[in-house]
Amino acid sequence: MAVIRVPHVDVPLPVARPAFRPDVEGLRAVALGCVLLFHAGVPFARGGNVGVDVFFVVSGFLITCQLVRELSATGRVDLPAFYARRARRILPSAAAVLVLTLAGTALVAPELLDDTGRAAVASALQAANWWSLSAGDLHVPLTHYWSLAVEEQFYLGWPVLLLLARRRPLVALGVLSAVSYGASVLLTPGNELLAYLGTGTRVWQFGLGAALALLAPRTAEVTTAHPGMTSRIRWAAAGVLVSAVVWAGWVDYPGWAALVPTLAAALLVGAGTSDPASGPGRLLLWRPVRLCGRISYTWYLWHVPATFFAVTLFPAVDRWPFLLLVELLAGGLAFLTTVFVEDPLRRSRFVASTRRGLVLGGAVTAVSLGAAMLAVA
Repeated sequence: MAVIRVPHVDVPLPVARPAFRPDVEGLRAVALGCVLLFHAGVPFARGGNVGVDVFFVVSGFLITCQLVRELSATGRVDLPAFYARRARRILPSAAAVLVLTLAGTALVAPELLDDTGRAAVASALQAANWWSLSAGDLHVPLTHYWSLAVEEQFYLGWPVLLLLARRRPLVALGVLSAVSYGASVLLTPGNELLAYLGTGTRVWQFGLGAALALLAPRTAEVTTAHPGMTSRIRWAAAGVLVSAVVWAGWVDYPGWAALVPTLAAALLVGAGTSDPASGPGRLLLWRPVRLCGRISYTWYLWHVPATFFAVTLFPAVDRWPFLLLVELLAGGLAFLTTVFVEDPLRRSRFVASTRRGLVLGGAVTAVSLGAAMLAVA
């Protein structure tokens, strides 16, 4: 297995800093809640798609924290091991939901099985966002896999860029993020769908989260010295984020507008570096909120198939209260998937090695592709 050594990183994250941020886990629950309100069609939450922006910031922060801790502790990053960890964490649950969704589509909406199978092929290959662009308004129960595809496409390149930048990762990240945001602003008025689903126009949101990880030691000094100020900043950021759920659905999006909820999410994360409980952190640390954050990934996977099948079976009750109830009940499926699929494989010693982790990723991808090809045939 190839291991790449890096002699120095400009802003290393101290190894002693805790790897786990419980308030960030709670913030993932907030992001999920925004998405659920949006997809259920709740009238006051037309901008609930900003939850995806929050997910991207949080993801960039958490993954970069892991990478920089490894660099700081060992002076190297084992890229195959990184991708094996991603495979164990992401792919089994995604494959399980994909296969079960195909089976459900065959039972309740066989006329959509071919299109759903094509979406499944793209999803298994981590290219669902580009398939969604080509499919336009076609509604199948796997369209939400676009955000997973964007995330995985970013992480194919980001660890390599971090290594290549070596002494100036923030400079490289800043340039990349500036170009990405500029592309989003320029594309949104003329091609909103491309700006929304494209990988290049979303990189800046991961980049902002990554910058928070790189700057964590300096941020900790500021937040420790000014606890009252950082608490007020977090409350203000929370208010801005909540307001965006209301107004973001009435403007062209993402474009310039996405900067507002994205910065709000970044402030919530960054200002809590030294004290996760500051400001609204107390709410984010509440055990039920953290539990929802813990299963937010599998809940996100299930919420679209759940509403799709519910409306297909009960078309007369296609109203937002019913859809929201279905999405909330999908949390039960998410919990079961987390407990019986995600956690056992993520913690299993049998697939803990890099080689077996990569084999696991290849195997579940092959299963997903096989099920998708059967649906298309």
